[in-house]
Amino acid sequence: MSVRSQVGGLASKVYPGLDERIWNRQRDRQFPSTRVRNSLPAILDRGVHVVVVPQEGPAFDSWRPGTRNFYFEAWQTVVEILGADRVSFLDVDRGEPWESWSPRLVSMANEVGATHIITHIESDPSSESTTWHWDIAWAELLRSWDGVLLGVMFDSAYYWINAQSRRLARMSPRFMVVDICMPMDGSMLRGRPEVGPVNMPMSTVSLDLIRQRCAGIEKQWDVSFIGVLYPHRVDALERLRSRGVDVVLNPHRMDDARDYASTTADQPSWLDYMGALAASRMTINFSQSNARPVQQLKTRVIEGMLAGTVVVTDDVDRTSRFFSPGVDYRYFRDLDALPDVISQALAEPGVLAESAAAVRPRAESLANRGFWDAIDAGLRERSLPSVLSR
Repeated sequence: MSVRSQVGGLASKVYPGLDERIWNRQRDRQFPSTRVRNSLPAILDRGVHVVVVPQEGPAFDSWRPGTRNFYFEAWQTVVEILGADRVSFLDVDRGEPWESWSPRLVSMANEVGATHIITHIESDPSSESTTWHWDIAWAELLRSWDGVLLGVMFDSAYYWINAQSRRLARMSPRFMVVDICMPMDGSMLRGRPEVGPVNMPMSTVSLDLIRQRCAGIEKQWDVSFIGVLYPHRVDALERLRSRGVDVVLNPHRMDDARDYASTTADQPSWLDYMGALAASRMTINFSQSNARPVQQLKTRVIEGMLAGTVVVTDDVDRTSRFFSPGVDYRYFRDLDALPDVISQALAEPGVLAESAAAVRPRAESLANRGFWDAIDAGLRERSLPSVLSR
């Protein structure tokens, strides 16, 4: 937002949080309708109906299984759990302005009797992360709708992404964050529980596609790194090479992508990525956020386990919430320790293969149900209406 650059750095250094307060006041003046505050609890006497507002819906080619479209998977998994008659999605055209999609969402929520709306709360739907008007949409929903807004976040390590969601949280306790990377309790309002970190949802049809793609693949590489090469990752991998560790980089690519720009361009399909993981005995996961030095739960962890490789990660807290270190995955304290961790694991190929096979059922169960189970636990903790147990 352009206003951020106007209010930024200096104010926050003098008085922490002042820049966010200034932004909120400017937002209130620009859009007076967003001044609404609704503290009424959600007390619903109707059956559950979930509305999914995709970040990239049917207007995008990725709206299908096996593409890593997060909201297709969220929609399909909840359809599998509740039934198609209990789930809808709002189809937003590419670049459709908020003046169009927001009233359509309000109408849909009331027409279908929605109890929950789930969306990518970091940007407007189908905007390719270029605009944000969820405060306006939330204000209009609060005037006529009594359900719960579930706001999914991918990049909460960025200050202003959190600030946007804090604005929604102050408008009503019927907004709850669902973060895929980090713990979020107390991040919106002091003492208020949120949901996170959670594993990416994967439908049964996408899990079947993974099994088909990875079936029969033989191990070709001892250690791989497969992902975007942020500068801090490039530095880490160069240090490993200097220690004699042979790490294969993105072997599923046909080009020699060696930096951030090249690894984000012309990316192979997600199923090809999964195939490369399957051909690796071990794959490295760096948990640090690209925004700042904090650790995140990376989707690569569960993807590696689904593909049949052993993940080796520096993640102290996030992965251990779901899997057992030393059994389901390998942990390295720092880059100096990583070569020994790798060599010790590779010295026992049978144990490594058994570990990869043993964790897969747990990973499949978490991928298929863990996302919605975590949301339901968060809703119960907040005394908000449940998705699954009603």
